[in-house]
Amino acid sequence: MSIKKRRSTPELLPAGTGYGKQYWLDAAAQFKDVKILVFAALFIALRVLVKMPIFKIQVLPGLNFTLDCYVNAIGAMVCGPVVSFLSGAISDTLGCILFPMAGQPYFPPFMLVEMLSSFIFGLFLWRRKITVSRVLLSKLTVNVVCNLIVNPAIIKWQYYAMGAEGTVAAFINGVRIGKNLLLFPFEAAFIVLFISALFPLLRRVGVVPKDQAKPEFRVKHWLLVAIVTLASFALVLFYWLFLKDFIAAHNFKFF
Repeated sequence: MSIKKRRSTPELLPAGTGYGKQYWLDAAAQFKDVKILVFAALFIALRVLVKMPIFKIQVLPGLNFTLDCYVNAIGAMVCGPVVSFLSGAISDTLGCILFPMAGQPYFPPFMLVEMLSSFIFGLFLWRRKITVSRVLLSKLTVNVVCNLIVNPAIIKWQYYAMGAEGTVAAFINGVRIGKNLLLFPFEAAFIVLFISALFPLLRRVGVVPKDQAKPEFRVKHWLLVAIVTLASFALVLFYWLFLKDFIAAHNFKFF
């Protein structure tokens, strides 16, 4: 079951609704909604803004704290997967032009990472019932698909495109794995808190379903975050104690 016609206020999709033809027609129809386009432009501007160096805090070497994923998740929740997919391309391009990384030329395929992350958040959150478990799963999917698979693959692609095939680029990187597995439960929890804080405003302006309940943390949700965090810590520990040496000993190559 899906929305058959455009309404001034979006409606929550019934539980169990899949990703059939009507779903994608509704998602693409967001381009006809002026209010959604205005919000898409606003979120693009915010995503470009948080790319400024002042908003990038280095916690450890190779480990940075940024606000991008929070703006990304909320924007995708409002605009849907199709609009957010295109918005990701625009925000990444503008961010790289306005705030280029020192010593690193702009490589356009990297926009795929931002586009895919927006698309995934849209699939999980747009007109869906927002729950802690759903946000956790969406953030885990983004981290695994975009940060652990697509991003390293594009880095390798960049080396080939620049004629630096001999440059060593580890597809499996301990710092990257640790960052994306250990931090994602906390990032997901903050996404829920951000959504909860902005939800009254978003509902008032009519860009989220009126029948959507405001996400709130309960004891069971904090327990879920704690359990997922422990599981992530166990996976990272397993990598450092066993898998890392196994990969090194067998000299696995992915490209």
